[in-house]
Amino acid sequence: MNRKAPLAWAAMLASLWIVMILGTHWEPVVRDGWSNLFWYRWHSLDLGVAWGFIRDGWLGSNPRLGQTLTTLLYAPGPYHVIITPLLELGLLYVMAAVALGRWPSLCRTDDALVFATTTAIFAACTPQFGPMLFYRPFMGNYTFGLLLNLLWLVPYRLHVTEPRSWRLWWAPLLLVLGVAAGMCNEHTGPAFLGLGAAVVVWSVRQGHGIKPWMIAGLVGLAVGYVLLILAPGHGARYGGLAKEAGILGRIVERGVGENLRIVVLLPLYLLWSVPWIALAIVARRRTRPAPMSPIVRRALWALAAAGLLATLALLGSPKLGPRLYVHSVGLISIALAGAVVSQLGAPWARKACAGLSIAVLLYVEARLVITYRTVSAVSAERIAI
Repeated sequence: MNRKAPLAWAAMLASLWIVMILGTHWEPVVRDGWSNLFWYRWHSLDLGVAWGFIRDGWLGSNPRLGQTLTTLLYAPGPYHVIITPLLELGLLYVMAAVALGRWPSLCRTDDALVFATTTAIFAACTPQFGPMLFYRPFMGNYTFGLLLNLLWLVPYRLHVTEPRSWRLWWAPLLLVLGVAAGMCNEHTGPAFLGLGAAVVVWSVRQGHGIKPWMIAGLVGLAVGYVLLILAPGHGARYGGLAKEAGILGRIVERGVGENLRIVVLLPLYLLWSVPWIALAIVARRRTRPAPMSPIVRRALWALAAAGLLATLALLGSPKLGPRLYVHSVGLISIALAGAVVSQLGAPWARKACAGLSIAVLLYVEARLVITYRTVSAVSAERIAI
C-alpha cells in the first residue's frame, strides 16, 4: 500500500465533489428547465406519478429513461444537489475501471493517476462540459446514459482482464441493467452492443466459453434499444421530425459536406487531448517501457472504435448538437487515458502526467465555479420575476 495514494484520491474526489455540489446548487433555470420547474408548482410527486413519467414518455413524448430521471431531479428539495454529484463521481470512477480493466484501488497511486488522466481528458474534450454535468435535461438524457452503458460494460471489460464465470444471479442483473442502458440513447446502442459481442467472440476463441450473464446482458441491451427506437413517443417529438425521412434519406438530404462535418467534429473536440498524447510519445521514446499486452491493446482500440461508431450513428439523427458527442468523447477518453498511462515507464513521466491532469482539472473546476456562481444570480432574478 502506498501511503500517498489515499491522500491523492481524497484530494481529487473531494475537490470534484465540492465543485459538483456547487454547480448543481447554482444551476440556472433555462430552456427545458422552466417547464419542469412549473410542473412541480402545481403537482406533487409519488410512485404512481413517477411511473406515469416513464409510460407517458414512451407513448407520447421523450421515451429515454434519462428523461424520467431529469423530471424527478427537478422535484423540490435537495435531491438534485445530493444525487447528481454522486452519479457523476460514479461515472468518473467507472470510466477509470474500464480503462484499467479492474476496479481502481484507493491504495494505489497508479490507479489515481489513471482516474485523474481519464477525468482530465474527458473534461477537456467534452463540448459543453458544464451543462453536461449540471443542466438536468442534458445530464439526465446523456451523461446518465453514459454511466448506465459503461456500468453495463464493466463485467465484459473485467472478463477480458481476468476471465470469470460470475454467480448465476449476475444474469438477471445484467438483463435488467441492459434494458435500462439500451433505453438511454438512440445512437449508442450499436456501439455498446458491438463491444459486448466482441467480448463474447473473444471469450469463445480463448476457450472460456459463453457465460449466461454475457447473453443476458446482450439480450437486455438489445431489448432496451429496440424499445427506445420503436417507442411511439418519437412520433410526437420535434413535431414528428424523426419520421419525416428515413435514415438513408436523411443522410442523402444532408449532403456530403454536412455529413463530413458531423464526423470531423469528433477529432476537433479531441484535439484538447494532444498534450497527453505528446507526453506519451516523448516518454515512450526516452524510457522504452514494457510493451502493452495484446489483450489490453485490443481492448483500448475497441473502445476507441466504439466511440467513433457512436458518432457515425449521428448521421441518421434528425437532431444534432454538441451534447450528442459525450458518449464518443467518453469512450475515446478512456482509451486514450489507458494508452497514455501505459507509456509512462519513468517516474518523471508519471509526475508530468499527474501535474498536467491536475492542472487541467483545477482550471476546469475554477471555471465551473466562477461561471455558475455568476449565472446563478441572474437565474434567481428571473425566477423571482
